[in-house]
Amino acid sequence: MDFISEFINEFPGFFQRHYFMVGAWAVVLVLLIAVQFKLLTARIPKATSNHAVTLVNRQDGVFLDIRSAEAFNNGHIANALHVTAADIKAGKIARIESMRERPVIIVGKDKFDSECFNSGRFLKKQGFTKVFILEGGVMDWTAANLPLSKKK
Repeated sequence: MDFISEFINEFPGFFQRHYFMVGAWAVVLVLLIAVQFKLLTARIPKATSNHAVTLVNRQDGVFLDIRSAEAFNNGHIANALHVTAADIKAGKIARIESMRERPVIIVGKDKFDSECFNSGRFLKKQGFTKVFILEGGVMDWTAANLPLSKKK
């Protein structure tokens, strides 16, 4: 018990000596909480590979691959449309305007691809009603032994 009280008594001195580091950690913590809050309130559901295939086959859904042109050409989900995240952000979505009522599954490189989330938010703001993010992106798709195509 004596160790704990000694540890607690050291906090003020630590904060005074390392105020810059403590401040930086506080900023990182606040930003992390803000990002998590944004994710929770965006309400963009994730679709597993199986669910995404069901959406495409039964509800006329479409895969929207937002990766770079090079990554797309190296292998993509069959019949996926290629629209970069930058194009979506810039409002260059004329190719997919007619799909507002269809399920749109956004495909990124992996589960850490923040561009999927940002693209999904933008599409929802533009009136797309059924926007999903492919859980795990192309990385999980291939890990599940699902095929990729190189056709353009």
